[in-house]
Amino acid sequence: MSILKLKRVLVSDKIASDCLQVFENSGIDLTYEPCLSKTELLNKIPDYNGLIVRSATKVNAEVIKAASNLEIIGRAGTGTDNIDAVAASEAGVVVMNTPGGNTNSAAEHTCALLLATCRNLPNRHSELMNGEWNRVNGIELQGKTIGIIGLGRIGMIVAHRMQSFGMTTVGYDPIVPKTVAEENDIGFMELEDMWPVCDFITIHVPLLPSTKHLINRDVLKRCKKGVRIVNCARGGIIDEDALLDSLNSGDVACAALDVFEQEPPQTDSPLLQHSNLIATPHLGASTAEAQTRVAKEIAEQFIALRDGKSAFGCLNAPLLRDALSKPNETKLAKNLGILLSALAPKATVLEVTGENGSFIPYAVMAGYLDNKGDKAVNLINIKKRADSCGLSFKFTEGSGLAVSSEGVCVSGMVDGSTPFLTALNNASVFIPLKGCLTLVETSSDMFAGLHVLSPTVSGIHFAGAVTLLSHTDQAINWDRFNVITTLKF
Repeated sequence: MSILKLKRVLVSDKIASDCLQVFENSGIDLTYEPCLSKTELLNKIPDYNGLIVRSATKVNAEVIKAASNLEIIGRAGTGTDNIDAVAASEAGVVVMNTPGGNTNSAAEHTCALLLATCRNLPNRHSELMNGEWNRVNGIELQGKTIGIIGLGRIGMIVAHRMQSFGMTTVGYDPIVPKTVAEENDIGFMELEDMWPVCDFITIHVPLLPSTKHLINRDVLKRCKKGVRIVNCARGGIIDEDALLDSLNSGDVACAALDVFEQEPPQTDSPLLQHSNLIATPHLGASTAEAQTRVAKEIAEQFIALRDGKSAFGCLNAPLLRDALSKPNETKLAKNLGILLSALAPKATVLEVTGENGSFIPYAVMAGYLDNKGDKAVNLINIKKRADSCGLSFKFTEGSGLAVSSEGVCVSGMVDGSTPFLTALNNASVFIPLKGCLTLVETSSDMFAGLHVLSPTVSGIHFAGAVTLLSHTDQAINWDRFNVITTLKF
């Protein structure tokens, strides 16, 4: 099942050449133009089905609105805060990242900064370069407690690395179960319980409204005096003004930041100039190995989604992920929705009977709205599009698939990979829902010798004054008939 057209892809940020090779081998026209200005991007983006970025390109609502043919935005990396996911979802555009490509690099950088905070290594280096032989005592990791906020891939690797140093690891994650943390020798704690016991805190969560200034003035007051804090996740999770005050008071002994609320930060920032702050310029994913991995992975994930094989990395497409498990049934559901929209054009509630209620009814509604002129509707935005036009469904578990509304019921099945219409109201039929289906208003006796009209007509059904003809030839001369509509599947 083909999910995307994906004929042309634009890469607007610097990326390893492995990405280009994958697309070339898949027959996709790739344009590599990093460092485009906003105006240049707005002018170019209408010509492309796919866009790949890192962190420099800002894919905001204005860009998405201009991208009239865009199907997918890929982030060669983890964080997608430079992409307006809400605007993309409303437009039916997939947002994808590479969740594992830079995991090891980010984890290793976190560990490097954790070690650096023990001895404040940048300060010792600067002092030595200035002729000072300042043998200041630091602290050891062994025997200390580290709090890990976010127990995803990166957080787990950091936990395992720090355990090898003899640290006690505790952590919190709103999604990862307590049992998973305990299986990895991580003591699961709520945040309020974690602050007073941790000698080190490291952050591995995305920047969301719920995590904005998660580490704030009140939290810092509750932390153990002399705590050391590392952030290699996203700027904005730590309140930088509060952190500066805590560094000045000594409540925080040392902090290491790879990310900032404003990037790059102002060089005269009091926080950046503080002697107990270690700063790096967002280097978490900046290794040769990580860049190669994310470049290759984002291209491979694009191709896998195009071919209907996998939705790995898709962040705003839960229905699409489900639909890929039943591609032929999804096609049948959409095509029955298309047909019903012609037979019952004023429906507000679609009654769906079948299996896989988590996504099949949405595929039916997507087909229904598509045939009514909403060509941008798909499984990414169907919920909002249906709500906005007052369309809903009632689902009943059952065998096969039937959709009804306004006194019209259409049923179908899949034979091989081809969807078929098997019943229209109470009449049994077997008409393939592929190619074209033309509805004509006429009497049945006019179809004697129909094969003379076109040998491509493969299914005929008479329903009162309406006749359904399934065919593949779009050039049939319909002059002798009153054509209601032609549906294209």
